[in-house]
Amino acid sequence: MVEFFMDHYDIRAKITITDKDECFSGYRPAHLINNYLTTGVHTYIGTDSLKNGQSTEGYVTFISPEYYPHTLSVGDKISFQDGSKTVGYIEVLEIYSDLLNADKEPSNKT
Repeated sequence: MVEFFMDHYDIRAKITITDKDECFSGYRPAHLINNYLTTGVHTYIGTDSLKNGQSTEGYVTFISPEYYPHTLSVGDKISFQDGSKTVGYIEVLEIYSDLLNADKEPSNKT
């Protein structure tokens, strides 16, 4: 089994493929987060690949989260795509990044 080691993971998620023949751990699709399209790296748990209609738990590390801070909550569903074609979605199970966690948004109190 191939494992991709990242410096950190941003979230743990249920990853579901809905319209793609097969993808492998390390897959880097575009994710639509609050109208912002950003790349994320998928690392699957317990499998090297997913085929159309399959799901697994895994980790996602997003590129440039500073552009969409405090936008994720547990239970959110986020679509991902190849080019303009939506090929699956993730369901957020756990958030490791305080920067992305909507519940960790800094207060504006002074």
